[in-house]
Amino acid sequence: MLKISYKIKIGSTTITEGKETTLLEVRTNSSLNIPANSCYLTLASPQNLKISPDSPISVELGYDKKTTLVFTGKVSTINWEINQVRIEGISSLENLIITHFNSLYEKSTAGDIVKDILKQGKLKSEKVENGIKFSSYALGNTISAYDHLQRLAQQCGFDTYANTKDKILFAKYKPSTTHELTYGEDILSLSLEKPSAGIGKVEIYGESPASQGQGEKAASWLTKKEVKGTAGNNSGVTLRLVEPAARTQASAQKIAQGIYANLHEKQRGKMKIIGNPQVKLGDGIKITKMPISQQNGTFKVTGVSQILNYRRGFFTIINWEES
Repeated sequence: MLKISYKIKIGSTTITEGKETTLLEVRTNSSLNIPANSCYLTLASPQNLKISPDSPISVELGYDKKTTLVFTGKVSTINWEINQVRIEGISSLENLIITHFNSLYEKSTAGDIVKDILKQGKLKSEKVENGIKFSSYALGNTISAYDHLQRLAQQCGFDTYANTKDKILFAKYKPSTTHELTYGEDILSLSLEKPSAGIGKVEIYGESPASQGQGEKAASWLTKKEVKGTAGNNSGVTLRLVEPAARTQASAQKIAQGIYANLHEKQRGKMKIIGNPQVKLGDGIKITKMPISQQNGTFKVTGVSQILNYRRGFFTIINWEES
């Protein structure tokens, strides 16, 4: 039988199993749909703790002294009680939620823009792919830097998130690891969502109906042919968007394809498995031996919660969708 292990560092304090400070519960959350990763700790016997807001925090979980990093961030909230302390941590992507820019980029790729956003937000990157090249792209201060980051990712058909080392990825989904999970062995429960109607077709209208795919070099009097990109089919709802950054037919088409890939109808679900700290955002999962064979398949991980509780044990919640 495997013995659960953990290592939690908060400032200068390190907490492991068997130490005087007792871990009552730790929960870490990460999701493609939530801006920042989070961590929630409940500790008993907190007398010797030396922590303060903004202290660095990391959480490792595993078995038999072999642990895997599942969260890196900083302390955001500390709640002291008579016999315990509750600590909340958050990743650095929080910086972009409260940051607003006014910037104009010319002849830059989406990756170039993202690197500049991260530089201004003082964030570290793990991987930033180029994506679409724009003739001109503006960031306005009416929305946050994080919203701009997500918008660029959607246009390129990319994912953007912070990994367990608190480094940012901006890249197309290409899982390096696919975890095989078997019903009755790894999978404790599984729920399926009924696919929503989603978007059946996306139409992107570019900067000007005059440019005819010639971008900033076109004269406004040349033609009235519109710059337009489409993706999907005619079933379901058609989403029509005006995108000033799309100055060529090619860029309008790529943006339409990226948005359609994100918004079209998909099968989604959630599962609870025996604690597995190896499962992360950007991974794939292969579900096997379900009672109904149609529920088997390979899917994309869109959310992970790692939960260790001194009464309920160690388990992992995974949100997934069709890739």
